[in-house]
Amino acid sequence: MREGWVGLLLLGRGFCWRIEMRIADLIGGIVVLLLGLATIFFSSQLEYYSEYGPGPGFLPLWVGICITICAIVLIINLIRKHEKTGVFFKPKTKEGFKILLLIIATFLLLPVFGFSIGFALFAGVTMRVMGKHGWIGCGLTAIGIAIGIRFIFAHWLSIPLPTGIVGF
Repeated sequence: MREGWVGLLLLGRGFCWRIEMRIADLIGGIVVLLLGLATIFFSSQLEYYSEYGPGPGFLPLWVGICITICAIVLIINLIRKHEKTGVFFKPKTKEGFKILLLIIATFLLLPVFGFSIGFALFAGVTMRVMGKHGWIGCGLTAIGIAIGIRFIFAHWLSIPLPTGIVGF
């Protein structure tokens, strides 16, 4: 494989990117570094310490620092020595992207469905997409989760949840 080679392979029913793992790891390290720096930036705008102890910016700041340090260590190790090559998007990666799309769809639909129904639908659809569960079992599980979330948070703990347009 040539140095820096990136190509598209046709594998079975779908496409799979073949990329030098050094480039893939470097891209991942840079993305994680940017995530850590963004976390530090946004958490520094919150109060670090309050009159009762650590404020709302305390934990995110330290999480951002840890993420940034880990990303820097990864990038330094890549620069020093890294020789493996392989498939960047493996066939199982497709399932990971499905879950990522479900998470994005869930958060985009929360204003419509509300918290209880939104996360119940997320759990039910995730069960169907990732497992070998039937629609009836997934639907019953989603109904149970919606009722459980509503009962535990709204009634038992008296924590108001976003209801959305549906109102539940």
